[in-house]
Amino acid sequence: MKTAMVLRRSKTLGLVALVVLLAIGVIALWALSVPAPVESWLRVRVLSALKEHYGREVRLQNLRVTLIPVFRVTADNFVLPSLGPTDLPPFVMVKHITAEAFPLQLLRRPFHLSWAKLDGLVINVPPKQSTPPGQSPGPEHRERLADFEIDRLDADGTKLYVLPKQAGREPMEWELHSLTLHSAGIGQPMRFLAELTNPKPPGLIHTSGKFGPWNLDSPSETPVSGHYTFRNADLSVFNGIAGILSSTGDFTGMLQEIVVDGTTETPDFKLDSGAGAVHLSTQFHAIVDGMNGNTYLQPVSARFLNSNVVARGEVAGKPREKGKTIALDVNIGDATVQDMFNLAVEGPRPLVTGALSAHAKLVIPPGKQTVLNRIQLSGTFRTQDLRFTDDKVKDTVDALSRRAQGKPDDQTIQDVRARLVGTFDLRNATLSFARLQFEVPGATAAVKGSYGLHDGQINFTGDVKLQAQVSQTMTGAKRVLLKPVDPLFARHHAGTYLPVNITGQKDKPQIKLDLKKVF
Repeated sequence: MKTAMVLRRSKTLGLVALVVLLAIGVIALWALSVPAPVESWLRVRVLSALKEHYGREVRLQNLRVTLIPVFRVTADNFVLPSLGPTDLPPFVMVKHITAEAFPLQLLRRPFHLSWAKLDGLVINVPPKQSTPPGQSPGPEHRERLADFEIDRLDADGTKLYVLPKQAGREPMEWELHSLTLHSAGIGQPMRFLAELTNPKPPGLIHTSGKFGPWNLDSPSETPVSGHYTFRNADLSVFNGIAGILSSTGDFTGMLQEIVVDGTTETPDFKLDSGAGAVHLSTQFHAIVDGMNGNTYLQPVSARFLNSNVVARGEVAGKPREKGKTIALDVNIGDATVQDMFNLAVEGPRPLVTGALSAHAKLVIPPGKQTVLNRIQLSGTFRTQDLRFTDDKVKDTVDALSRRAQGKPDDQTIQDVRARLVGTFDLRNATLSFARLQFEVPGATAAVKGSYGLHDGQINFTGDVKLQAQVSQTMTGAKRVLLKPVDPLFARHHAGTYLPVNITGQKDKPQIKLDLKKVF
């Protein structure tokens, strides 16, 4: 009996001793690293595998491997050269890499990592290389960076450069403050969540979506899609306009060509010469060339106050020109004259009100001058139901219509509505008219000239045609005395033909009869 008890105690002590030894072994292995010779051998094998996979030399320094408690790999200065011309910067550079996997994950096929962190990640996306005549495009492209999966990858502070096609132009640069990617498997797109600052106008962009799989042979053809929000973009960096813009939208395509559908809101948009801020809303469909940042609007619809504007065109760079030029076809089919005055001309209230339609070509070249001084706008316009807001001007127009109809005493003719059509050209903040026709009941004025948006200076010359004869525009004795001169002014199929000059300021125009042309 005692012998049996001794045996049982011996087994128990042996088991405890084994557990203790195992515990000591685990503790010893806790910080166990792979010996230096093994690390050196592993480094050679890794570089060889990477070279075979990418088809080019890959650089990697200070490779370290730890086995317990998790499989951990660290390395420095990873460099993946770019395919194509030797003068291109490396495709991928990473200052420090950390990757982890649980032991059982190492048995999976393909090789599986639970987490990786890339510090100092820089990606240089090269332009698409054209295939020389007579040569085939080459083998089918490869769509992954490595033959393993990563559950989560963190790469805060990533810098993405999209290299231009044209030599001498600056690359598109994006700095991602935070970037997290979740893998869906080899050859599958990665889900991403990122935050970055837009360079111009400055503002914070939050975006999420899917990226990849990488097209290693032509990175610019790597697919991307997702959703974005853009907040607190300060438009005052563009000399001549101001306001805080926000935008949301969705995008899809490839790095070299991304289709974007979105909206913008600018509650306090204004021009440098404007009377005040207006709420500007836009909805757009755009194609963005990711290689040079050129944007093609197809179209953008804008609304402010009670007016709608639809534009199609591009925001693109030109050879030997720093910055981008805005070139748009603009259609205004549902707008008001007063909205345009409120936006472009300083003053307590607009000079006129009424309906407006127009078609124009808009060009805004890059430069340091204000937008109003750089803008080039030419086209045609038509207004209806014009009414003047200044009482003196309104009385003058009413009186003109009465006399033009031969009814100078008819007080029922008041609050006259006018019509204005013309061909215009805006350059250097001066609005010029090759043809400007103004009509009220009984009278038509056709003039040409200019109007200064900065100084409000008016300078027009032209003629006025009245339905009534000269004598019929008067009352009392003048009506009788002027009958002999009626034939002198009855020209050009009008009862009265009056050549005029209109000069002065917008709020105090001076209308003078050109007697030289009369006689």
